[in-house]
Amino acid sequence: MKVAGISTKKILLLMGVVSIAVLILAIIWHNLNFSFFVGLLFNDAKEFASKGTITSNFMPIGYSGFLGSCMKIGGMNGIPACQALIYIGVLLAAFWFLKLRGVSGVLLLSGILVIAFHPLFLLNIWRIHDGNLTVLLLLGFLAAGLSFLRFRNIRSVLLLGVFTGLLFTVRQNTIPLFLVVLFFLSKNKTGENNNRLARIALFLASTAVLMAVVNIVVKQTPFYFGRQGAYNFFAGTNEYAAKYLLSDFSGENSLGEALGARGFPSAEKFNRWFSFPSEKYNQFALEFIKNHPFEYLKLTGLKFFTLLRPGYHAVPGAEAGWRENLKQFAKIILAAPFFVWLFFVYKARKKFFERENLFVFLSIVFYILPFLIANADPRYRFPLDIVFIADSFCRAKQFFTA
Repeated sequence: MKVAGISTKKILLLMGVVSIAVLILAIIWHNLNFSFFVGLLFNDAKEFASKGTITSNFMPIGYSGFLGSCMKIGGMNGIPACQALIYIGVLLAAFWFLKLRGVSGVLLLSGILVIAFHPLFLLNIWRIHDGNLTVLLLLGFLAAGLSFLRFRNIRSVLLLGVFTGLLFTVRQNTIPLFLVVLFFLSKNKTGENNNRLARIALFLASTAVLMAVVNIVVKQTPFYFGRQGAYNFFAGTNEYAAKYLLSDFSGENSLGEALGARGFPSAEKFNRWFSFPSEKYNQFALEFIKNHPFEYLKLTGLKFFTLLRPGYHAVPGAEAGWRENLKQFAKIILAAPFFVWLFFVYKARKKFFERENLFVFLSIVFYILPFLIANADPRYRFPLDIVFIADSFCRAKQFFTA
């Protein structure tokens, strides 16, 4: 199929060239950027690489398990090459997503290139960060869902379960996506046999099996959920959270003051916050909501603003030279995909309630929801930025061909 003189084969060939170039670069230049380490994830990965298990019960284990497996094979130097494979997987998932939405030719090539050269997407190859793996699984989830809506076959339901189960092990905030899938699986098309229960059962079984497999391999138990959720819930749900959401782009640093105000001065040190009982975090957060419902509503709006704002934070006292101004401008540009996406959602509004558009839109909404309930940070938005970019090209195509 050719549109505007560019065939799908040529686009795939270009994707292959870019992928090989990135993989070679990751093999040759394998130094990790230590300034971007996420310490807890890296510590868990090192433990899995050396002991074959993760004993900590705080963080999700999907990315740490993957990273630890990479380290078993190639050590520290093998991490960028391993993560370059995720990069390649994202390009293929983006291609699948765009093709299912009818994007082709110049528009398809442009979408792939914009994603391929997204600065953070490239940088994450040399970082300890679960962002790119989340992008891969999220795009895979969306493409599998679109495939089901289009073809209604068993393979699509199985793939939905696979990507959903893997997503849950990497980002626990993706659990609300479960509801989106169940909603669309439960609806039959006109003239379709009433087999919705079979589809739902297959989806639930495949999701549970994938989660259990990962948990058994990494934690030696089929049932595991990290305690990070309660930690983040209270971090964004206390009387000090607003101050830190505005100044630090996250409510996390409010925990010291919030715990101290409740009589736990020993918990003011950062490394003790992780071991604080989850039950207490949940209790304190729920008490705050009960006693300050309007303040919590204000925090919800502030968290939405925080999630979407440019993730730029000037160090106090730093000299505002041209480099800082350039950095600030870059962060503003990187925050643009949401607003571009919103523009095309509006422009293609006549097709808003078409099943495929609605599935993607609801998936985005339910992905965001936990950040509004718990804690927000602009860096949490990165996986969505790639989805915003991909879906913007889809909705632009719908608008221009309407």
